[in-house]
Amino acid sequence: MKVTIPEITNKELADLLKSSGMTDEEVESFLKRCENNCCCAEKVRIMRKTRKALLDTIHKEQAVLDKLDNLIWNIEHGGAL
Repeated sequence: MKVTIPEITNKELADLLKSSGMTDEEVESFLKRCENNCCCAEKVRIMRKTRKALLDTIHKEQAVLDKLDNLIWNIEHGGAL
């Protein structure tokens, strides 16, 4: 499924980038690149780097959830801590 965002404001873009883990300085730099018509490849590189970092965080959190689920299952089925 392809997701397109035909019209996104700078504020919406900034909010998205911040919530994905970029610092205020990184967001400001990215927005300046957009205003200066920086090459698409550079913008995509920055966004892919941010995406990878976010995905790494999600995977670490998922590993913690998996361990907790396993511990709960063991306790419920007669295991001990």
